Amino acid sequence: MIKITLSLSEVSELIFANKYQVEESKKFFSRCIDGRYKNEKNLAPQAFPGGDLGELALILATSNSYGLEIDREKAFKILVDLIGGTKNFGFHSDHHGDHRVPASGCGHFKQMNLDAAAYSLKKEDLDFIKEKLVELKKKGASEVTLEGDHMEGAILIIKGNWGIMPQYNFETDQGKKLAQVFVYQQTLTDDKHRKLAENLVKNKAVKFQLGEDEEYLYQVLSDMAETHLMETAKRLAPDLPIYQVDFDSDGSFDIIQL
Repeated sequence: MIKITLSLSEVSELIFANKYQVEESKKFFSRCIDGRYKNEKNLAPQAFPGGDLGELALILATSNSYGLEIDREKAFKILVDLIGGTKNFGFHSDHHGDHRVPASGCGHFKQMNLDAAAYSLKKEDLDFIKEKLVELKKKGASEVTLEGDHMEGAILIIKGNWGIMPQYNFETDQGKKLAQVFVYQQTLTDDKHRKLAENLVKNKAVKFQLGEDEEYLYQVLSDMAETHLMETAKRLAPDLPIYQVDFDSDGSFDIIQL
């Protein structure tokens, strides 16, 4: 199947057809940025590299990079509580042929395992994530199995309280052509990280070295989130255009190519 690199006008068409308003009660429900998620009504809106397992990796990486002392177990529990329990903890496995590849086979985590230092992670961090993955599965976490080839033709960075379903069929002279997009939901990610920073400080899961505060923690989480996104994007989608999509509250939007 031939992959389509999407122009600005094609991205606009896809967004117009695939946008959906985010329910306040579900805004922290997470999925990966992967474009192979099916266009489903209950698709988790907070698209973030690795889903909630990616959020756990983010906390550990932020601790390493900025010299913060994090209580891992407490931080993990805070993350789970923030999304309303284990059943809402979002991550995915892959299905290739007759083989099901676990979440560690997700492209984001594959890159982390190949080059942990680029993500500010250590072996013990990756071991902790894998340990929690086993625990989550036993407790019924929200795992999705993604199938098929990657057909992403662009990376979308979404701002505003709207989600984007990642798959779309374009009408062409040769018939319908499937396209997918990587999606990163900036606004919902920022909201989640602000609340996460608040809860980590309130529950004494983080110790600062130089009198930093909750706002500082939010800022460094945000900086590390951008690093993780760009590290994975340059490895999995080095030649794809990146578009920023700014939504108004009524669903109208503007697009710029970055």
